[in-house]
This record gives sequence, C-alpha cells and structure tokens, in this order.
Amino acid sequence: MSLLSRRSFLGAAALGSLGLVAGRTLSADPMPAGAAGDALTIGYVPIACSSPLLQADASGAFARRGLDVRLKKYAGWSELWSSFLTGQLHVTHMLAPMAVTPTSRPTTLAYTLNTNGQALTIASDLHSEISGLPDLRGRVIGIPFEYSIHALLLRDALVNAGVDPVADLELRLLRPADMVAQLEVGGIDGFVGPEPFNQRALISGAGRVLHMTKEWWDRHPCCSVSMGTDWLDAHPAEAALITDALAEASAFLNAPGNHAAAAATLSQEKYLNQPAALIEPVFEGRYRTWQGDEVVDPERIHFGDATDPQATAWMAEQVSRWGLA
Repeated sequence: MSLLSRRSFLGAAALGSLGLVAGRTLSADPMPAGAAGDALTIGYVPIACSSPLLQADASGAFARRGLDVRLKKYAGWSELWSSFLTGQLHVTHMLAPMAVTPTSRPTTLAYTLNTNGQALTIASDLHSEISGLPDLRGRVIGIPFEYSIHALLLRDALVNAGVDPVADLELRLLRPADMVAQLEVGGIDGFVGPEPFNQRALISGAGRVLHMTKEWWDRHPCCSVSMGTDWLDAHPAEAALITDALAEASAFLNAPGNHAAAAATLSQEKYLNQPAALIEPVFEGRYRTWQGDEVVDPERIHFGDATDPQATAWMAEQVSRWGLA
C-alpha cells in the first residue's frame, strides 16, 4: 500500500477523542465520586507512547472522575498481553496492532494514545555504509514485538524498497529497554522502536536516526488503551471516564508550554524512569537526522488523535499479510 493511500486512512476520520469505539459511542457523563467501584489496575510498558496514561495518573485526572486507577508496569509486551488474555488486566496500554489481532479474548481499542513517535535508528559506525533501506540487507534490526506498528511499518517500507523482510535481513525481538544496549555492544545493527530509546542512542552517540516512521506514514497510530470487550460491556460508564481522562492528559501533553513539566513528571521511577533530558526533546520534536542536521518537528509525536477505523483495518490486513493472525 502506498504512502499516499495510508495517509488517506487517517485523513478521513474526525471521530473525536471519545468517539466511535468498535461501533459504539462512549459518553463521558459525570459519575459521582466513588461510584466507579473497586480499584482498577491498568498495565503499561514504560515508553513515551504511554505518556497520556501516566499523565492522567500523575495529574489526578482519573481520581477527579471518581476512578481508583492503579498502574502496573511491565518490562515487555509478551508479559503484559499474557496478563490481559488471562483476565488479570481488563484495561491496558497496548500496541495498536495487538488490539486488532484475533485472540482468545475479544478486545476493543478504546483510545489511541499517540500517533508518530517512532524511529529507525542505525548504529553510528555504519554511517558510511548505509544510506537507505536497501543497505539493510544482511543486517540485524531489533523490533519491539511482532504485533507492533514498528514491525508492520518496517516490513511494508522494506518491501517498497525492494527488500524482502523475511529473507534479506533478520528482525530480532527485543524489549525496548534493551535496544540501545544491544546497539552499543554490536548485537544489532539498528532498531525500529519507541522513545525515548531513539533519543538515548542519539545522545550517547551509539546511533543515528535513518528514518522517522512518520516518513512512511504521517500520523500513523502506534499505541492504545484497549479493553476487554467483556469488561467494557459491563462497565461502559467507567470506560467513558477513562477515555475522558486520557483526552485531558493528551491535550496537556500536546501544549508546547507543558513539555518541560511533563518530562519532569514522567521521568519519575514509577512512570518512565528515564531522564527528563531524554523525554523533553521527544515532546518538543528535536532530533538529529542521519545526515547530521538538527531539526525540530512538532509532529515527532502527537497524543490523542481520533481512532480511525480505516487505520485499524490496515493494521489487521498487515497482521494477516505476515501470517501473524
């Protein structure tokens, strides 16, 4: 599918932050404090994509809506998904393709946390050898999960560049937190992954950004808050309040004047556990290109865009295309 046609997926939708969710509309009508019931554990992986979820917790957006939310941090996607599928979690941070993949537990993608915000980072010492995707033949590139927008977009971009993503290179599963360390010791030649790990590689000098994934599909969805459809059907009011709190947090994060404060808050150990100096440039859109140019792109990452059914359809098609369903 061409870049232009993928862009058209996102351009058509204007559903709003509390809009269509698997054929239903969530209404964020006020609910008396305490009416939300028992504490709700929401899982997440500590990457910048989860920022609206973390900001909603830090700012009290959940609590102000009468929700008793407890966040639970997971090191990787396999552990988180297992907890969700076995009913230990009912609401969780998910890579958007996970939410549209058929599983034993029907899942509703309730809120798109972010669009853009990912990059293909290549080892700096390969700068003279690599100028584009065709030069990745024979290389080892880390991916965070098979069911990630990172892996799906990279495979699609490689095919468009005449590279077979199965036969011509190795795509190696790595937890996001392990990507930079593997790059530094030469275990991989690069990785396509979330922030702030691309930024960490840039600052350390271990890597340089060959492509922002937004170059392949601008405003592509990445992460979501998804819910077990069984839980959503039983708790529609709570679900609406959760997405309403996320919309408030997203608006805060998107405002340029809040980037420094948000980075400081989310740098805490209980949230991203990363230096604010790595997080703030991501929010501001500052980075160094493969050619060495310092740029500022305010759309490097954006939070809370409408969930587009056509974009979710593209992800489902790609999951099937690569035999992941």
